[in-house]
Amino acid sequence: MSKCDSEVEFERSWNEMILEGNLQTHEWLGDLYKIRSKWSTAFNKEYFSMGILSTQRSECTNNVCHGISKPTSSITECFLGLEKIITNWRRNEQDEDHKCRQSEIVPVIRSSSILKQATHFYSRKLYSFFEEEFLHGVGGMSIDFVSNDSSKFLVNYTENKDQSNPWVVHFDSTDCTIQCTCKKFETMGLLCCHSMRVLRQLDIVKIPEKYLMLRWSAKARKSFYSGYVGLGKGTDCGSGFIFRNHISRFAYQISTRAQGNELAEQYMLGAMKDMAENIDLLVEGKMTNSNFICKSKSRAAPVSAFKDPQKRRPKGISNARLKGYWEKKKQKSKYNFALDARLLRYYCAFTALLLRF
Repeated sequence: MSKCDSEVEFERSWNEMILEGNLQTHEWLGDLYKIRSKWSTAFNKEYFSMGILSTQRSECTNNVCHGISKPTSSITECFLGLEKIITNWRRNEQDEDHKCRQSEIVPVIRSSSILKQATHFYSRKLYSFFEEEFLHGVGGMSIDFVSNDSSKFLVNYTENKDQSNPWVVHFDSTDCTIQCTCKKFETMGLLCCHSMRVLRQLDIVKIPEKYLMLRWSAKARKSFYSGYVGLGKGTDCGSGFIFRNHISRFAYQISTRAQGNELAEQYMLGAMKDMAENIDLLVEGKMTNSNFICKSKSRAAPVSAFKDPQKRRPKGISNARLKGYWEKKKQKSKYNFALDARLLRYYCAFTALLLRF
């Protein structure tokens, strides 16, 4: 169901299971084999799924619903419980973002340049996954075969080689493209341990930029809107929808930040009017790309001349030097000694009066 890396491996394993159990005439298994592309992960290696199965989605939904509601709960109680859970999720996400910004990840191997690069790019959670793959590839994998031009590698476990099938890794030195038959990068967006072993064999000390996905970076939320790259020509019709979705999110974020500030609102409206005029000129062909770039650079945002207020000493604060701990303690000790001497004189005088009478 989930342990086969390719369709060929799935077919071989399925045939071995059928022959071993003598199940050639089993009707239910025959029907299950016809829809094998719907339940076996070997047929879905080309899709980005982050390693999440459909059963996990339903199980997670059932877990959440059972935690916030009971059979006797009303619709209002269910919605209030769901809102509370969503608030906790968002708070946890904010806490994780704060930890990524304020803390520094320490790699297990401090002299490894690949791990250093990963610490500066990935978030804390994703770095733990990447580090596990790196250590497993460097310490638990070996290369059985290398082609003459170093473009094909057969990677296998260091131990139990007879019980496993080797993974085939292809590498193109012209553009640093690396592909593995396990296709973990295509499904999860992280390089697998087999690719890590090949990079180590080739003495490559940096991860190619194409294999660092922005969605897994520690600054994904901040750089999502500024890191957008146009899809260019020759793409499918879905690129227009992606572009509109991106621009809508970007505009909504800016309007939310400017809301409530009169100067920010006026500046945003003025900038949008200028942008609409420039877009009309670009679409009509009356403005070239170079003129548009020069005009956008010459336009500067209004800078408010706010300065720090003058420093004033609050009322009631003396200019005298603050006394230290030992000075305060010395004064208290003198005062205590004088009080003890006065009490001693009173005690002696009172005793003398009693003896006289």
